Amino acid sequence: MFGWYLEISPSLFQKRNKSGRRQEVNKLNELTSVHNPRVKKWVSLRLPKYRQKTGLFLVEGARFVAEALLTQQPIEAIIYCESLLRTDRARHIIQSAPSDIVWRVNEEIAKRLSERDDPGEVFCVCRHVDVPLDALPQEDAPLFVVLDEPRGPGNLGITIRTAEGAGADALIIVEPAVDLYHPTVVQTTVGSLFGFPITRAPSRQAFLDWYDRTWGARPETRCVAAIPEAEQDYSTLDDLARPVFVLFGNEERGLAPELRKRAHVEISIKMLGRADSLNTASAAAVIICDIVRKRGRGRFALPQHLRVQEGFEQPGKSGKK
Repeated sequence: MFGWYLEISPSLFQKRNKSGRRQEVNKLNELTSVHNPRVKKWVSLRLPKYRQKTGLFLVEGARFVAEALLTQQPIEAIIYCESLLRTDRARHIIQSAPSDIVWRVNEEIAKRLSERDDPGEVFCVCRHVDVPLDALPQEDAPLFVVLDEPRGPGNLGITIRTAEGAGADALIIVEPAVDLYHPTVVQTTVGSLFGFPITRAPSRQAFLDWYDRTWGARPETRCVAAIPEAEQDYSTLDDLARPVFVLFGNEERGLAPELRKRAHVEISIKMLGRADSLNTASAAAVIICDIVRKRGRGRFALPQHLRVQEGFEQPGKSGKK
């Protein structure tokens, strides 16, 4: 599945010399000036208007870039600074990627690209990965997580990581919402942004129109709304071996009435302390994991650490025995 990049050397290509014999020639893409137009384009991706204009976003860190490669995302550039390389995984990424998209830069450029005090070992420039509503699953019994106008980048990123990690089939963001490609969102997904169906519905009405003509029109579909004041506790949910939508509201105003009307059941997490509710990310983690456990299956049959190709695994978490 991933042989297209594993078999390509990052630094060598062949051409014929005058005698017609093939010779190996070093091919190194290297940038040393922060004023280079390509570097300026990369740095601009830290701003939302350029992410929207170009359809690109910047990813920082070996774990994130590895996930982008393993899930065959549309990557335009892989960027690294030799002096910042610390792990075998980062070196493996550079050695495995197609040479024409690999760029070596100096520390000054790496610091301009980074959102951190200590720049990551490797970066990549990737095309937007969200898909249209009509590209979401249309058959079987999927589990959809729906977020109504999420505003906090940290909350959104963590919820994406939870939904993907727990085994949900897709996540739908009802806009207007925080930018899906905000650096904090990307970082807090810890790579779960890649290889997981995520949709940005342009409006609440656009989502409802799609829902009503697809899954909402099927009698077997069950729509669950997470409402802090609901009487039914989440732990009592049953009959979940069917298409399921789980709706989570905006933290400031809750779930919109139009979405709440579609719910077949409303649930809450009973609080026994002083806090009257959990934030969206925490509530989503509790509810989604419980639903997946009761359904007895997720998107994949094997846990993540047993599916990652050798060389790309999280250090210290190899699936080997």
